[in-house]
Amino acid sequence: MRAYRRTLEQVGRATFRTASRRLRRGPRRPSWSFRYETLVELLRIQFGVSASPEAIPKVTRLRKAMDRIGEREVRRDRVVREELVLGGVAGVRVLPKHRVTGERLPTRGTVLYLHGGAYALGSTRSHLGMFAGLAHVGHVEVVGVDYRLAPEHPCPAAIEDALRAYEALLAERSPQQLVIAGDSAGGGLTAATLVALRDAGLPMPAGGVLISPWTDLSGESSARTTRYDYIFPEKSAYFRNAYAGALPLVDPRVSPVHAELRGLPPLLVLAGEVEAIVDDARRFAARARDAGVEVELHVEPDEIHVYPLFADLSPRAQSGMAKIARFVHQRTG
Repeated sequence: MRAYRRTLEQVGRATFRTASRRLRRGPRRPSWSFRYETLVELLRIQFGVSASPEAIPKVTRLRKAMDRIGEREVRRDRVVREELVLGGVAGVRVLPKHRVTGERLPTRGTVLYLHGGAYALGSTRSHLGMFAGLAHVGHVEVVGVDYRLAPEHPCPAAIEDALRAYEALLAERSPQQLVIAGDSAGGGLTAATLVALRDAGLPMPAGGVLISPWTDLSGESSARTTRYDYIFPEKSAYFRNAYAGALPLVDPRVSPVHAELRGLPPLLVLAGEVEAIVDDARRFAARARDAGVEVELHVEPDEIHVYPLFADLSPRAQSGMAKIARFVHQRTG
């Protein structure tokens, strides 16, 4: 009940702030609807916090809040959800279904999805809306996994879990049917997993999708505080250090922008033009191209961090989701 009241208070505060600002100055971005701008304001309130060892309870609350939000976003009439275990890693399979008959629809390709959340937050529950949206729009099978989180499990635990899940999928499917995807920290984990697969001599998937990827925890890529986005790079020190653990921040497993990227499969990199770490996406895409990797980079005007997540509120987010689906079909078809 206390968490519910806190959420209601935050929604009320976000709505009031948005209405007051728009009355005085107009929309924060010309293309943003009132509803979308209110969502961004709510996210800024919920996630615009720093964390420290003394603030671990705050991280725990954020984990629970993200899970509640993600589960509420799922359209139950669109998808079938199944719990599963891949290589000892718990996960979920999401498949599209017919809205009227409830029958499962045919799919093309499988996406192993690695959720975002600064390596310390997020789960398959927090990203159920994303899984369901991609499965529904793209008619693809989406498999999400609950890789281990920092600070309890620093790097390379998450990479190890992603590798185990991928190997388990390989036992059922050919690599040409698989695409690995992830957003934010999950985008960085996608890059690190692809590098680890190459180094281990395992069959590479048909492609990789990096959505607003956090590939540089060392701080060398340009990052900015912006009044448009809901992440705050200057408050990320706890998350960066918690994930790195005993490893230096420039270690390629922690910051895959520093990795040798030659030999990776084709990549789709999406980012929002007004997000705080858009230059991280640009820098990683440039380094991958220089290494001979086929890269499609799309920076969406007027959009924020992980913008395809908000497909129910933004036509541009819907377009981003369609780009992901098209990439999966092209690579696995």
